[in-house]
Amino acid sequence: MLVVASVTLCTSSLMAGAPNEPRARRDVGEPVLLIHGWAASAADMATMRDAIAAEGYVTYVATLPGSNNVENGKVIAGLVEKALSETHAEMVHLVGHSMGGLAMRYYVKRLGGEERVRSYVAFGTPQYGFPFACYLDENQGGQMCPSSSFLGDLNAGDDTPGDVAYFAFRSTEDTPNITRLDGGACFHEIPGVKHFDEPKSPAFAQAVLAAIRGSCPGSYVNLPIE
Repeated sequence: MLVVASVTLCTSSLMAGAPNEPRARRDVGEPVLLIHGWAASAADMATMRDAIAAEGYVTYVATLPGSNNVENGKVIAGLVEKALSETHAEMVHLVGHSMGGLAMRYYVKRLGGEERVRSYVAFGTPQYGFPFACYLDENQGGQMCPSSSFLGDLNAGDDTPGDVAYFAFRSTEDTPNITRLDGGACFHEIPGVKHFDEPKSPAFAQAVLAAIRGSCPGSYVNLPIE
């Protein structure tokens, strides 16, 4: 499993936003981990990495080993520990596109990540699945099928556990309701960006920056837990 890291030194700090979105305080010294999506690579996150690093944040970009999000979650766990060790921070921000958001949420919910994560920012992530994925093998993207055992486990109970700020962004070009999360989360919609162009979109980069700074660029919604 290969992990690629891109690091930028940083200074100063920023205050948090509304209750339940952040923890008590956000600091620009807390690293940001970028997680790519299905059929993509670390290179696809380069534009967003550069936008975030330009604001002074330490950034790391993960290279996922495949489409098994249990294994991807373990890679994220390893990268989180690496980032915390190298930066001497106590918490990280996770930012993931598409399938990457599922691997991040598996890490938070099933691998103890809620104690390490300040904010969870997913964009274009099929939190409750994408029907096309039902035609794929489980290790080739099939875990994104709405009826997969992986999503059944991931979406059992609270989707937004712990004292983590959750953000779910989508483009109007994405499937409607693709970013649903039960429990409290900030939801935001950006018009006219093709799904695979989202990591390169300045509008998505600005929304992500707002999130890791502690503000909701859209609306905070507390959906019932099913």
